[in-house]
Amino acid sequence: MVVKLADNIYSPLGATTWENYQAVMAGQCALKQYSLPDGSFYTASLFPEEQRHDDERYTFFEQLCIVSASDAIARADIDPKSPRCRFFLSTTKDNVHLLANGDTERALLGTSAQLICQYFGNPNPAVVVSNACISGLSAQIVAMRSIEAGLCDTAVVIGCDVQSEFIISGFQCLHALSPDQCRPFDRDRCGLNLGEAAATIVYSGKCKAESGKWLAEAGAMCNDANHISGPSRTGEGSYRCLQALNIDKDKLAFVSVHGTSTLYNDEMESIALDRAGLADVPIFSLKGIYGHTMGAAGVLETILSMQAVEHGVVFGTRGFENLGVSRQVSVSADGRTTDRQSFVKLLSGFGGCNAAMKFRYTDDISPIKPIPSINPISSIPSIRLNPTADELVELYRKEVGDYPKFFKMDPLSRLGFVATEMLLKKSPKADYGVLLFNRSSSMADDLAFQATIQSHTEWFPSPALFVYTLPNIVTGEIAIRNHFQTETNFMVLDAPHTDIMAEQIALAAQRGPQIAGWCEVDANGKNMAALIAVPQNTSKETIENELNIILK
Repeated sequence: MVVKLADNIYSPLGATTWENYQAVMAGQCALKQYSLPDGSFYTASLFPEEQRHDDERYTFFEQLCIVSASDAIARADIDPKSPRCRFFLSTTKDNVHLLANGDTERALLGTSAQLICQYFGNPNPAVVVSNACISGLSAQIVAMRSIEAGLCDTAVVIGCDVQSEFIISGFQCLHALSPDQCRPFDRDRCGLNLGEAAATIVYSGKCKAESGKWLAEAGAMCNDANHISGPSRTGEGSYRCLQALNIDKDKLAFVSVHGTSTLYNDEMESIALDRAGLADVPIFSLKGIYGHTMGAAGVLETILSMQAVEHGVVFGTRGFENLGVSRQVSVSADGRTTDRQSFVKLLSGFGGCNAAMKFRYTDDISPIKPIPSINPISSIPSIRLNPTADELVELYRKEVGDYPKFFKMDPLSRLGFVATEMLLKKSPKADYGVLLFNRSSSMADDLAFQATIQSHTEWFPSPALFVYTLPNIVTGEIAIRNHFQTETNFMVLDAPHTDIMAEQIALAAQRGPQIAGWCEVDANGKNMAALIAVPQNTSKETIENELNIILK
């Protein structure tokens, strides 16, 4: 567990956490209706047009991250230039709007992350966690583990996404957007609203006297191995996450749920909560106030939940009237009171990923003891592939051949899938987690989808393409094929930093064996997969040695 030193929320409702909390308590909402080129409407919470500008140095997205992080860092009173401070950025699509102008390099997630780090003078490579809608919790879990392992003393976790025609048209072609205000868990819900925000939490292994006493006690990520864009009908992944937290529900103030207002997500969450014995614990969704802020959601909603507990409040769920899920979960449009000091944050996302974290407000804070070092092992199975698109198809036919869904996959998923299948042939059988890294995120698919919306006279956004514009979909495809229901995650770096990769793989391997490594399809269609099958409790040194060999 780690301690929260400070936080910030910068949204259309306010520039600080306190302003946002007051706005929520006053019943304010920034959701408004907007139109699309095809004449349809959607509702979203967006920053006003006069704020939405890129300058010579920083894009609007980067400006939001910097403003939010600056406030949180100042409140935490830490030195962001210290090598013992790490930056973790949670985002799904970053500067994807720049693709309309052909700027592929600046649209890379790692490029923005490094610019943000450089602004604060931080010497470490930035780690981007791009794990679909659970990115904000995934980034907090990664930061927590990094501090617990003694890799850093402080961690700055920034969650941010801004909306663009790319994202809005993508959700619209999936028929996921509601033209009106969303209605989480309501029987008349008909889709989600999108939102924009930046939110930052500064974590530490030590408590400062002037800081709050919030502990991030535990976190879990699980894949439900069901479908790349549809949640498990049994809530398997979310249920497993909740089980992993060892929750004492008698001490739980509430569960801050994902609550996207889509038909299947809300139903899935209700089933998972019921299976975990938490159906009678108060729940709420903030999507009817902020919309779905994507990479910011897990951070923003965690911060507001902390404020709620501190003030003895359970937020109401805006837009809810009549229960529209099969399980009798405790959701209400009206605010409630609580005197309990802990809560759970729950999220789920495309690629079958799910995450949950448990937080507690307390005066009893013990020093964090670094996780002891692990003994190295002698060898790790590995594989490296550099195929052309045609060669990859031939490899599939030769090495796999029995999974026709392969031909529906995007290039990144095809590459990761075939490399994993070949690696598993020479690896011990296990319920592997999947942790992949690259530089280009899903750029090849982003460009393909951008081509479908580049001209309003030939505007035909493809749902089949849009789903694959999340890099973590490859981890979902691997999990579905092999029925892996453990942890899946995707991180983006500006280069293959084998030391950073080895650290994160070793931390993941403390929870179970991992299929891990570099999986890249760049904007020019060049492929390279370098994967290793890591046994549980493998040392960072052993992993880094193997990565250095296969990434040469």
